Amino acid sequence: MSRTAKYRSGLKSKSSFVKANPLFRVGAYIIDAVLIRFAFEFIFFLMGLGGLLSESLMGNINSYLGYGLAPFRGGGLLLGQLFFINTLDDLMIHISYSALFLAYFVALESGELGGQTIGKKIFGIKTVDRSGSGISLKVSTLRNSTKYLLRVPILGVFLGVADFILLVFYSTRSGDMLADTEVSSISGRGIVSRLHPER
Repeated sequence: MSRTAKYRSGLKSKSSFVKANPLFRVGAYIIDAVLIRFAFEFIFFLMGLGGLLSESLMGNINSYLGYGLAPFRGGGLLLGQLFFINTLDDLMIHISYSALFLAYFVALESGELGGQTIGKKIFGIKTVDRSGSGISLKVSTLRNSTKYLLRVPILGVFLGVADFILLVFYSTRSGDMLADTEVSSISGRGIVSRLHPER
């Protein structure tokens, strides 16, 4: 049986855990993305105070972060980052931010660190494999590789739409399909999930 066929059959079978509410997954992602953004800015702010970065580079960093937060400024989420990358400094900023972004998700979603990002802890959800167990660092890397594609201009838009459809109809996304993972609900373990008891 092919990997795709196994995945489709798995969608129809009863899981040993409750799949996370799609809205909780989106909420957790937004919280994590905001935390990463401010962590990145804080790290480079400290480096700037220490004289490790030039004023012009600090200005470029602020511009880069601005594109990520303002969808309609200079093309924003669709084209802004593509237009922003004009110099080697711009490219290094993009790579540094993307590396921090991926490292955060890969590390915290691995079974070794509990399978939960800060956003997932708040919503009481957790990344697991099909048996409900924690995932390895390798599987977490594979799962989160698609998150970088969301940051690629144009391509990220199409992948984002595909992930939205998968979340709405199957409570999954492209990274889950690629790595054979799920996001489960941990009843009563999150601040938000306590307000939404399992049926």
